[in-house]
Amino acid sequence: MNHSGPPDGKQQTQPPRSEQPRRIRHGIKLRAREHVQADNWVAQRWLRLLDRTFDPDIRAEGITYAKAGQTATLNIETGVVDARVQGRAPRAYSLELRFEPMTAQQWEAVLAEMAGGAIYVARLLSGEMPPNLGELFASHGIELVPTDPSEMAVSCTCDEPNPCKHAAAVAYLLAERLNSQPLLVFTMYGMPAEQLVEQLRQARAIHTHGVASAHSDPLIPESQIEPQPLETCLDEFWRNGSQLAELEKAPPPQHVAHALLRRLGPSPMKGRFPLVGLLASIYDTVSQEAIKIRDRAEHIEPPDDDQ
Repeated sequence: MNHSGPPDGKQQTQPPRSEQPRRIRHGIKLRAREHVQADNWVAQRWLRLLDRTFDPDIRAEGITYAKAGQTATLNIETGVVDARVQGRAPRAYSLELRFEPMTAQQWEAVLAEMAGGAIYVARLLSGEMPPNLGELFASHGIELVPTDPSEMAVSCTCDEPNPCKHAAAVAYLLAERLNSQPLLVFTMYGMPAEQLVEQLRQARAIHTHGVASAHSDPLIPESQIEPQPLETCLDEFWRNGSQLAELEKAPPPQHVAHALLRRLGPSPMKGRFPLVGLLASIYDTVSQEAIKIRDRAEHIEPPDDDQ
């Protein structure tokens, strides 16, 4: 009688089905096939933190859960990353990764120092993390990414000891997001990137041109004059006032030349010729050619109807 089986006579069995997590549909999956990439310093520091936080076996199980798409939800908010991960239980586990967000005073101090360099605004607007920003925050006693596991509180509703594999799955999904969207770290510490850029613009305007330029009165002085009652001016309501003709004859308002270049400040790129000066020359040339084209268009004689 033939007996099928492995050569050593031992039966190879799959783990009991009860030991496998319940599969979910449309879960959040880790895209990395091998290792999670770290192409910026934020993701690199985050991965180093995870190496210190999770034991190797827990880390491996968590990555398996992440690749299988066992995470149902993942939200990043001020001071907390909350998620739901499906395990073997009928209901998904709720877990949190908590951090100490920055105070308003800390943000104010950091923004004031960042306002001194145009490179911060330029990099953040392009979605990049300035390479030396971590050192700037550290000079104010702030670590943008925790360096010690004690700085990240981990909690999960499962019965396993924390930090568990469910938390590891979420932590590595977050690592992948920080690799593609490093500015998310600002949301974790209390200020979304869009708000940070806007406040940095205002701080830089104050730094370079004073408070008035950053917080000018948006109202036009003439518009603050109390208007006449509508019933007293019905006859003239739909007619052009004399002020419109005067406006067309008024000289154009004064403006600051190359305001954008002045706002950004000196270029960090080194070369034989200053980049700011080259761009200013290009802007001037384009502006002059545009004026010539406009003037030629305004002096074209209309076609003679008799021809």
